[in-house]
Amino acid sequence: MKNRIFLIGGIIGIIIISACVTGNTEKSVEVTVYNQNLGLVKETREIELEEGINTVLIQDVAKLIDPTSVSIKDLTANTDVLEQNYLYDLVNKKKIYEKYIGKEITLTDKKGNTVKGTLLSFSGDEMIIQNENGVHILKPEEVFLPELPEELITKPTLKWLLDTDKKGKHSIQLSYLTSGLNWSADYVAVVNNDDSRIDLTSWVTIENTSGVSYRNAELKLIAGEVHRVSEAGRPPYPTVEKAEEAPQFAEESFFEYHMYTLQRKTDILNNQQKQVTLFKAENVSVKKEYVFDTGYYFGYSGDNKIKTMLALENTEKNNMGMPLPKGKIRVYKKDSDGKLQFIGEDMINHTPKDEKIRVYLGVAFDLVGEKKQTDYKRIGDNAAEISYEVSLRNHKDKNVVIAVIERVWGDWEIIKSSHNWEKEDAYTVVWYIDVPANGETVLTYTIRTEW
Repeated sequence: MKNRIFLIGGIIGIIIISACVTGNTEKSVEVTVYNQNLGLVKETREIELEEGINTVLIQDVAKLIDPTSVSIKDLTANTDVLEQNYLYDLVNKKKIYEKYIGKEITLTDKKGNTVKGTLLSFSGDEMIIQNENGVHILKPEEVFLPELPEELITKPTLKWLLDTDKKGKHSIQLSYLTSGLNWSADYVAVVNNDDSRIDLTSWVTIENTSGVSYRNAELKLIAGEVHRVSEAGRPPYPTVEKAEEAPQFAEESFFEYHMYTLQRKTDILNNQQKQVTLFKAENVSVKKEYVFDTGYYFGYSGDNKIKTMLALENTEKNNMGMPLPKGKIRVYKKDSDGKLQFIGEDMINHTPKDEKIRVYLGVAFDLVGEKKQTDYKRIGDNAAEISYEVSLRNHKDKNVVIAVIERVWGDWEIIKSSHNWEKEDAYTVVWYIDVPANGETVLTYTIRTEW
């Protein structure tokens, strides 16, 4: 049986020699995007095959494809893949000239004069040719070549050598991994007047710089940390497409991750960002918290910044309860004129349902915290008692509660404290201190530690 070459997805006369080229039908495309600059592309195509050995060229694959990840399956008959090659030596002027050194070419200058000769070398727009009249150094207006060198191609191409036992149309399923596909989540929260509730909208942004467009594709997004042996950097941000209006994803658990499936097909164009609503949650209860994090106590003198946080419960009771992919959350609030103003942003990690989220918005302008060490006693070769004083000053016209966080190490014990405290974990102590309007509260405590 004579070998035949079939072109999938376009014309590539550079490669096809004495070949029979047939059309193809792309039946379906499914794209799964991971938030790690990674995508899984699955396509089903129909091609004509002869019984026996066939050479098949697959174009329109991602430019950043991992060729070692390619998998193909014949859904119609028994077909063996004898060989696979990934061709990526793309055509350009320099490569064409390199292939034509020692061969005849035709040059035309700006006046329309034509010169034929053998190409000896080239540099930039200057070419050296030789003919019966000698050696010529020219800067041609146009260069004419009899044909493109067959080793070069116009698009990245997969080349398969297939052996099948059936002649006719075959449905071939192709799947591969590619970089240049990425997605991220963004959240927009609007706080009400008394900072007790928010309306929250989540968007997903899909980025495609893989080198090919995926039209009418089924789209799935995977949230989680999938282990990879190596990982490329984040692709650059291209243009942004207008966002969709309504939440359209269905969420489900998948292995140890979460998957979000768009409930319609969409185009994922190359060099594009596409934004789609993930979900909306209205009237979500939040609590504003003030936090004075003093850091590790040993030899530490903290600054006077008190952080402003918003805390919320990701529960169904709180109009949420959906696994949240990691992303940036931006928070806004209406001013006295009813216009939204930006009040801070933070990153949240992958957050399961029924977990608490804290969003750091910025530093409280009218609250001041000051910590100082007041005493140090060495009580043994490997033990000490250290005393501290924390002054909390409130310049607001209302009372506030400030959480004071102390981070400790070694074997420790609080032997004296002016206020009640809580052990948050093995190395963290928290006091919740009431501070009156336009007033001050002083916290004092002593820690005994052994090392």
